[in-house]
Amino acid sequence: MLKKLKKQKKPKKLKLRVDVVVGYVLLLVGLILIVLAVCWMYSAFSSGSAPISVFRMENRISIVSGDERATIEGISGEDLNRTVNLGLWSVVMFFLISGGSRIASLGVKMIRVKTIREVKVEVKEG
Repeated sequence: MLKKLKKQKKPKKLKLRVDVVVGYVLLLVGLILIVLAVCWMYSAFSSGSAPISVFRMENRISIVSGDERATIEGISGEDLNRTVNLGLWSVVMFFLISGGSRIASLGVKMIRVKTIREVKVEVKEG
């Protein structure tokens, strides 16, 4: 009786496809942008660091009526500056989060398309 000799399988070489590598890089860059934006927003709102000053008002806003004696003190310039700067900072950070999510989703699409193409279906009859 002769036994059939099985061919030894060669170890599969690791094939780095450019699409998949670029997809993972885009996914990583998008996630880093999202995490950085969230950390910067948290630190700005928890008084850890001040956001970039865009508006600078130094005067106190007041309303003067017909009499010189009756003046109503309103919001100070510093409070108004802080509120407007935090609002603009949050808009910029939401824009950065949106860009990061778009970049990450593009990376996921590149990874997914390449992986789906590699799936082979074998049907055995019998």
